Amino acid sequence: MNFPKQIKNYFVIAGMISLTGTAMAAYPEKPVSTIVTFPPGNSADLVGRTMAQQLEQAFGQTFIIENKGGAGGTIGVEQLIRSKPDGYTITITSLSPISIIPVTKKLPYDPLKDLVPISLLAQGPMVVLVNKDAPFNTMQELIDYAKANPGKLNYGSLGAGTISQLTTELFKEAAEIDIKEIPYKGSTQAIQDLIGGRIQILFDGNASAIRQIEAGAAKGLAVTIPQRSPLMPNTPSIAETNVEGLKNFTSQGWMGAFAPANTPPEVIKALHEKMQVALKSQPVIERFNASGLQAIGSETPEKFEKFVKEDLNRWKSAAKMLGISPDQ
Repeated sequence: MNFPKQIKNYFVIAGMISLTGTAMAAYPEKPVSTIVTFPPGNSADLVGRTMAQQLEQAFGQTFIIENKGGAGGTIGVEQLIRSKPDGYTITITSLSPISIIPVTKKLPYDPLKDLVPISLLAQGPMVVLVNKDAPFNTMQELIDYAKANPGKLNYGSLGAGTISQLTTELFKEAAEIDIKEIPYKGSTQAIQDLIGGRIQILFDGNASAIRQIEAGAAKGLAVTIPQRSPLMPNTPSIAETNVEGLKNFTSQGWMGAFAPANTPPEVIKALHEKMQVALKSQPVIERFNASGLQAIGSETPEKFEKFVKEDLNRWKSAAKMLGISPDQ
């Protein structure tokens, strides 16, 4: 049957729309590689596996966890940006390779240009841990003791340019105190030395800090956010210390999901929507809380992008104030 040209064009366009809609609705048609940029057992790994399980249930497709640890998470991010931007490789990572390491070291990627933010997934503040026998029980007492005994207190850090080191150095600047850094390769040894008394202070992640406080192995003086954490309601916020420079003091870890640059917007939207549903489910909330994290999403991918930019700029300013640059 011969149709007029206009009708033929209509059928062609309708067919293209139908095919496009089918392709979009079918995502994902095959397993999705989910790069977790830290080894198994890390908080990012827990978040990654939890979200992968939820996404599998939501999409009816396999989300394969691939732990790619090393260099503070940057190795996993590098693998992500080398992958095809088709939605079949994503990453779940912490702020470390996104807004901490990029301001302290030269890297072969730009987190704002080479990645597409999908969603914020979780947040948790640092906790100021001190030796259980330390002669101070509040942040004000710690500051007063440090000023009366300059250079006599040691703090543990997880190395130059890490969130623990930068946070403690910012605290030193704000409180105008002199405490010495003892670097560690991991938090396990740092906590052991805190309990043993080699160091007296450790700014540590929420999950491990809660365990030490509950066990009576260490004292928790404050959380590093302006308000108290709902996961640690009996621990004061650092802003409650009557020090002008600490009223708006904030240092908070976070986990988020990203895809390579140029990943189709409809894929980002689909992943984002499923993640928001998962983050409101009670099993996810409870599992995150048990690890010292709050399940927190993003209203849109664009709002998460804005969050990432602001966080990166915050740490750039912090590094500049401390005299740290990526050239070092």
